Amino acid sequence: MYYRKTNSGNQPGGQLVGFLAGCVAGIMIGGALGMLMAPHRGDITRRKISKKAEATKNQVVEKVEDLMVHRRQEEDHNGDEKAAN
Repeated sequence: MYYRKTNSGNQPGGQLVGFLAGCVAGIMIGGALGMLMAPHRGDITRRKISKKAEATKNQVVEKVEDLMVHRRQEEDHNGDEKAAN
């Protein structure tokens, strides 16, 4: 049996407009539900987010510093080997 897909949207940008409208509706519904179902008041939630962001920033800085120290030690070790040869 032959199946033929019909294009219901005759406008060239019709699919894009529908997609964007769906995204906007989803953002609005999600925001409203998030505010209604939030477990804490806004100031408490902001404080928690701030603390978590600070902890994450500290972890990233620590990892970068560790990588820089490791790379510097590696370069020093390779320089010592070249000098010995």
